[in-house]
Amino acid sequence: MNDHEARRDVLRLLPEAERPPGEPFPGGADDQEIADLERRLGIPLPEALVDWLRVCKGEGICAGGVFGARTDDEFLDMATYLAMFPQWQESGWLPVAGDGCGNYYVLVTSGEFTGQVGFIDTITDPDSIAHVAGQSLWMFLRSLLLRNG
Repeated sequence: MNDHEARRDVLRLLPEAERPPGEPFPGGADDQEIADLERRLGIPLPEALVDWLRVCKGEGICAGGVFGARTDDEFLDMATYLAMFPQWQESGWLPVAGDGCGNYYVLVTSGEFTGQVGFIDTITDPDSIAHVAGQSLWMFLRSLLLRNG
């Protein structure tokens, strides 16, 4: 499976994802929201992440939510989590989702694993990736929605 196929599956699965009662799908982020998020994060957003944010700007789906440009909801705002773990910014890790238990999935933006999504077990070591959760953002999102959607 390639990213194009994974993206297609994500777009098919996303409307079917279980949402909290009364929570409508928030839609994607616009150019201003993406620029604001990039400014608040202090690092450029990878193309795949921008593509995803245009589809979904952050939502309380799956076990711990998918994060994005949500200044209206700090529990879904990517910048909130990066502020909690500032060392991730130095490593080029952007929090893209939670597992619902205080652990996070990060998109790696620099180094050997650029473009992959890693799982961080914050109890064991919040400064290291425990394992690769997806070979790309789209592959990770597909897997997440299939497991928890």
